Amino acid sequence: MKDRVKFVKNIRIIKEKAEPDLLAIKATGITELKQLLAPVLVSAKKYKSPPADGIYEFNFVLGTTEDEFTDVEMEVDVVFRFKNIPKWVKGIKVNAKENSDIELL
Repeated sequence: MKDRVKFVKNIRIIKEKAEPDLLAIKATGITELKQLLAPVLVSAKKYKSPPADGIYEFNFVLGTTEDEFTDVEMEVDVVFRFKNIPKWVKGIKVNAKENSDIELL
C-alpha cells in the first residue's frame, strides 16, 4: 500500500454549472518525503451500496518513484476529477495518517 500523506490541511469541492456531472476535489496536505513522490486520491472503499451517511471516502496517498531520497517535509496538492458522481453522495472525506477532513456538497 502507498504511504498516506501525514495530515490533510484543506479540501475543497469544485462544481461547475456548465458540467453538472463533473466534480473536482482539491486536497492539500503535509507529508514527510523520503523520496520524490506524486500525491493522489484513491477510493477508500468499494461501494456496492450507498453508505448510510452519504459520504464518499478517499485516502490521500503518495505514489513512489525510484528517485533520490530527500527526507524533507513539504506541502502537497492534488486535484481529483470525479465524473458521474453517484446521486447518494452528500460529501467527500479525505483520510491522511494523522487526521481526516470532510467537505459537504
